[in-house]
Amino acid sequence: MSIGLSLVGVIVGEFQSASEGLGFLIVNGSQVFKLNIVMTSIVVLAVLSGLMYLAIARLEAMMARRYG
Repeated sequence: MSIGLSLVGVIVGEFQSASEGLGFLIVNGSQVFKLNIVMTSIVVLAVLSGLMYLAIARLEAMMARRYG
């Protein structure tokens, strides 16, 4: 769970001072009223968080079988 939240933390950090990246797209899209950019960025963030969580869960299961 924390790997997805760390990604969200990075994106929130981009809200402050980034000139590129998902955080920048979310802030910039909301400022110029481009909802499609905002929603696409949020969906990409959700998919990346989910994939990272699944990768860590698989790694954990593999290590538990091997060393547990």
